[in-house]
Amino acid sequence: MRRVVVGNDKAGKSGVIFDSDASNLKLDPNRPGGGMIEHWCWLMPANIASDEDQGLPPFNVHPPQSGGFLRFVQSLKAPLGYKSENDPNAVPLHDPIEDPVLERGDRGGKHAGMSGMHKTRSVDYGFVAKGTRSLVLDDTELSMGPGDICVQLGNYHAWANRTDNSLMGYVMIGADFKK
Repeated sequence: MRRVVVGNDKAGKSGVIFDSDASNLKLDPNRPGGGMIEHWCWLMPANIASDEDQGLPPFNVHPPQSGGFLRFVQSLKAPLGYKSENDPNAVPLHDPIEDPVLERGDRGGKHAGMSGMHKTRSVDYGFVAKGTRSLVLDDTELSMGPGDICVQLGNYHAWANRTDNSLMGYVMIGADFKK
């Protein structure tokens, strides 16, 4: 995926800082063709005077507590005839496991075609760029298509590919459950 970063030089003239494939990848070893690409990561206030490539931080599932990131996720539907009970990488649903430091919650449920049920300490803006993806909540499931946007406020959720592969973008901004 091409990433173009533009800004201003010291004289205030706009121009291209980076124009290349995004290189901060986290491929899914169990699902070739699936994975995540992080395009930019920032702390607040964002330093827009720098020419540092902020698309190269170590890959992290969580945004910085005082910042955020832009990420795209290529997700694959489950293969034809897939049965999660036969998948050694599948994780059944379980009682919540809460990380007291990151304040991330995990309830399992991950298998081919579906992320696990989880929550993060963040405000997430998820938008479907290609395909169809289902947002799975505790009491409902919503099908989302290209152009649809979901704003998540630190809630438990999972993403499922019920009918086809999908490409989603996410802007995730660090937040606080305690305020």
